[in-house]
Amino acid sequence: MILQRSSEVAIRAAFFLAHQPPGKLTPAHEIAAHAGILPAYLAKILQKLSAAKLVRSFRGPGKGIELGRPANQITLASLILVMEGSKRADQCVLGLDVCSEETPCALHHEWNPIRATICNLLEKTTLADLAKSVAAREAVFGARKVRGLQMPEQAGVRRRRRHT
Repeated sequence: MILQRSSEVAIRAAFFLAHQPPGKLTPAHEIAAHAGILPAYLAKILQKLSAAKLVRSFRGPGKGIELGRPANQITLASLILVMEGSKRADQCVLGLDVCSEETPCALHHEWNPIRATICNLLEKTTLADLAKSVAAREAVFGARKVRGLQMPEQAGVRRRRRHT
């Protein structure tokens, strides 16, 4: 049950949007730059999220994207569900076509409790929870030590290498 790239990008894009001031419409190219992906790939992801009403997009002057609901109402599971569908969570961890209680794979019984724990975590964790977690880690370790998701104000900040 490892996330597909599209789910990772959807979470990063939504996380970025969650940190924008209320009412701010963020251009897609800005989100793509923050996520480090091609704008065309992001556009496909945003279309799916928009169809699910997790984001809203506006055209014309001042165009951009914003979250479709408050960050505390968007779970990570809802983002993953839109990108991967509901069958993804039930797939065999080894990728076998036939894996069930009746015909289990070698890891089936060990994987089921782990899968349930992961699914529960994704169901209860919202974008707001994720933001709090990242902010707390940054407070303890400093922004440069925290990898993965970054607050938008740290996005794109790169350290220059010194040539000696």
